[in-house]
Amino acid sequence: QLTYDQHNFADCQWTHCKDQCHSIVEDRTVEAFKLFGERMEQSTAKNLLVFSHYPTDYFSAMPKFVQNLSRTDRHSSIAYFGGHRHNTDKTSVASTAPNTNWCVGGGGGWSCDGQEQGFVVGEIYADEIKTYEVLVDPRVCCPSSQSY
Repeated sequence: QLTYDQHNFADCQWTHCKDQCHSIVEDRTVEAFKLFGERMEQSTAKNLLVFSHYPTDYFSAMPKFVQNLSRTDRHSSIAYFGGHRHNTDKTSVASTAPNTNWCVGGGGGWSCDGQEQGFVVGEIYADEIKTYEVLVDPRVCCPSSQSY
């Protein structure tokens, strides 16, 4: 089990109850990885869709999780979608090849972390998942003070 420090989770700095936040994050993280592992092993589906707030590069302390997202022995295809950063891409994430994963935090909001703003379309077929991005001009959804 990872400690809070190993999670590399800094968002508790923005709360008024940091100690409670750390405990909650740790508990939820343990439960989330447990649930993922159970579903990964028990599911008979050919395709898996996995969603998280965080992109795969946030899980450097959990290499087994990223390795499981790369597996093809139990499922034909796994598509992972994480956000947190405000960009839409599959280049800033830790690889889960031959499966696919995306950072899907694009579309503006609090800030923009790159020019790739938009969303991802997923097409689910019997034996595969196809994904592609739909991008907009970043000036449409990013603060005007940011220049590209």
